[in-house]
Parts: sequence; C-alpha cells; structure tokens
Amino acid sequence: MNSFTPVLAIGTQIAEILSAELKSANLPAMAAAVVKDGRVVGSAAVGVRKMKDATPVTADDPFHLGTCTKAITATLIGRMVDQGKLKWDTTVAEALGREIAGIHPDFTSVTVDQLLHHRGGLLARGPSEVWQAAQHAKGTPVELRAQYVEAMLTRPPAKKPGEYQYSNAGYAVLGVIAETIEKKPYEQLVQEQVFAPLGITTGGFGPAGDPKGVTAPWPHLDGGATFTDNPEAITPAGRVHMSIRDWAKFANFQLGHQPTPALLTPGTLAHLHELAGQVTDDQMGYACGWFRPKRDWAGGRTLHHVGSNMVNFCEIWLAPDKDFGVMVCCNEGNPEAAEATEAACSALIKRFLGVDPGPLKSARDRTNPVKKPKG
Repeated sequence: MNSFTPVLAIGTQIAEILSAELKSANLPAMAAAVVKDGRVVGSAAVGVRKMKDATPVTADDPFHLGTCTKAITATLIGRMVDQGKLKWDTTVAEALGREIAGIHPDFTSVTVDQLLHHRGGLLARGPSEVWQAAQHAKGTPVELRAQYVEAMLTRPPAKKPGEYQYSNAGYAVLGVIAETIEKKPYEQLVQEQVFAPLGITTGGFGPAGDPKGVTAPWPHLDGGATFTDNPEAITPAGRVHMSIRDWAKFANFQLGHQPTPALLTPGTLAHLHELAGQVTDDQMGYACGWFRPKRDWAGGRTLHHVGSNMVNFCEIWLAPDKDFGVMVCCNEGNPEAAEATEAACSALIKRFLGVDPGPLKSARDRTNPVKKPKG
C-alpha cells in the first residue's frame, strides 16, 4: 500500500471489496476497516440498515461484535489487575464465595486466568435448563448475570478445570467478578474503563438502535430482520456493539498503540495475548479473548476472533509482527454472511498488506449450521 494513497481512495477500495461480497451473498450491509502502524488507514460501509428499507449504512453505524466482546472483557479484567483490584490467580471462591452459596468444590480454586483462557471447566453456555432460564429471566442486567452465574457455579463442571473448553459462561463469571469487586454494572465499568480511555463513543450493549425505527443496522437471519440478541446474562461474552471505526481503535490498542495515559501496562497487555498450555504451530490456541493461529502472511501468530449472535457476524485478524489488521462486520448471521465476511477479510489483507493469505481458516465452527432463533 502506497503511504501517499489518499484515505478517501482507500475507503473506496474497501467499499468495492465489500460491495462484491454483499452482492454475491445477498446481504443487507457490511462494514470494514484496515489498520496499519497505529493508524486507521481506511474504513467503509455498504448496503442498507434493514432489508426492504432504503436507509443506507454508514461507517459510523454500530455493528454487533458477538463473541468478539471477550477481548473487551479481558481488557477490563487486565485493567483491574493493573489497579490492584484483582490478580491473575484470584480464585472463584475468593471473588464470589461470599456472594454465591454452594459453589461446587471443583470451581472454588478456578482462577481468573483460567476463566480468561477458557480453562475454567464451564460449558459453552450451560445445561439446557439453565440457558433457557437465562433467555426468559426478568430483572436488571446485574441480577440476570448473578442468577445465571450462580446456576452455573453450583453445578458440576463440564470438564476438569485446566482443560480447554470454549465458554461464554466463563466470561459471564468474569463479568460478575468485576461487578462484585467494583460495585458497578459491567456495562458502566466497560464504558468507564475501556471505551472512554480509547475514545470509543459508539460502544453499547445488546442490539443497536431502535426496534421501532431504522436508526442502526438491524440484525437479520436469511434476509429477515429480527431485533433479537443473546441474553443479558452473557453480555461480557457476546453483546457489545460499536462502529467499525471505533472497533479499529480497539484493534490498534491491542497492537500496542496505547492512549495517553496508557490503558494497560505493557506486561498486562502482553499477558492477555499469552497462550495457555502446549500449543503446536498448527493449532490456534486461545489467549485472553483471542485465538492465536499462526499464519505465514502475518509473520507469526495472529490475534483473531469471529463473533456471532446468530443474527450478526463479524471477523477480525490482527498481525502484531506486521502492525496490521483488518476487521469486517455484517448484520446477517447465516452461513453465507460468515463466508462473505471471511472472504472480505482475505481480500483486504491481499489488497492492503500486499500478500495473498490463501484460505484464512478462521475460528468459526463449520460443523454447526446456524439455526433460527426462537421467538
């Protein structure tokens, strides 16, 4: 990429890539950004906020990040470690023992660091009865998270703590730990401790916009607009939204470009990117809110995640060794949206890093087809 290429021209190139994928997969909207050397070198959004409505999207519209929320929660936890309010080896019993009676003995010694690395022994979401209860429960977000986490921690673990098991529930526990220590809702903590220092102004929680209007991109499934989301109990695992430009600010921070004053100490930021356990070169491995697949085009291990709540999809690839990254969002959750998002990431890497990445082989699960949400 020529360093003198005008930003407007870069935005046009990004839009061309998105438009091709949008048309091919018949999607409502897509947005993307490219970061390099600490700058947001370009961003664009194409399409409409809602199918059968002509309102266009903009690069300032908030898109749902789904499970890419985890890196944000990990950053909040890192912030609390730097502030001396938590330690990596703080246990569930130490943090929540006074709040939750009857924590299963196998969970009492699980640490914050194990939860961050998906090694806390918790199921992805929980037994069906617990998950269904979370979807229909009433109360404040803090109350809903507390109920869900208590239900999870008082049952036996799904796996032996210390073994890898991807878990939204584990990140819900981290959110409750933060709320318990700070005496503030998770949402407020993220706004104060992560979004504000990074200059993120469009960050929010749950579906963006208004279900009675077309003020932001609507979620879709198979072309049908549906104003739904994950239950509030797992907000720390998968319910953040923000604009593509603001997500790019977060990406640059993860690549080491700190605000002033620094959001995290260098050691804490590095810890959030550290893998747990033995990980061979052909394995992705998981750090704290990030998969870490090794890719030749990136010059080493990447910071990578995909996000979906079944009615939105997004994907991010950061290459720390190249100080480069791409991120793409779409307000559709079907498999075609996932394919288009990954294809757009690949095309952006090829165009702006000048390297053909080949098949990206993202972390998304291709064995479980997207199912329509109930209700």
